[in-house]
Amino acid sequence: MGWTFYNSSGEAMIEDGGVQASAAVFTGNADLGSNLLVGNAGSTGIAISANGEVTMAAQPAVAVRNSVKDSNVTGAGTAATVDFNIEEYDQNADFASDTFTAPVTGQYHISVQVQFLGLTSASTSMLLNVISSNRNFRVVVDNSAPAITEFYMPFSMDVNMDAADTVTVTLTIYGESSDVVDIDGSSEGRTTFSARLVA
Repeated sequence: MGWTFYNSSGEAMIEDGGVQASAAVFTGNADLGSNLLVGNAGSTGIAISANGEVTMAAQPAVAVRNSVKDSNVTGAGTAATVDFNIEEYDQNADFASDTFTAPVTGQYHISVQVQFLGLTSASTSMLLNVISSNRNFRVVVDNSAPAITEFYMPFSMDVNMDAADTVTVTLTIYGESSDVVDIDGSSEGRTTFSARLVA
């Protein structure tokens, strides 16, 4: 049985599967059965199940962590780039070399947690810097009194990114006479990074 899709001007856009133009306009509801699969160069780009769950195989979504302790990386004002060496998932291959790269322009939700240890009573302040191409985000904690030896710093924010913009994370501890502070890592996710496209 033949079929035809028309645009708002009444022009035939798609007929019997032959594409006549680049767009089609629907009015009302289109019942396509129990599943809807939208192609992406030969693979499924968007899938809607019979129950309404939507999955997008290439949607930017990344979760990474540091698996081992990085010793003596900061303390005397050195900005240490935080290492994320294990990928839990990376749906669109957007993360490499401790850097997230936005594949398209949009709003990305970025979440970071960095745990570190080895602080002494000499430490004065701690700076977590989330560095994006359009703007840097800083979390600063005063550690002048009382001194602590272990700490973690979280960050969570929607970040405006253009296509090819990047995000990296650094940690800087001040006040120590040398770099004696370690960035922690384990299988438990003590130091983590995640990013996903939200709009």
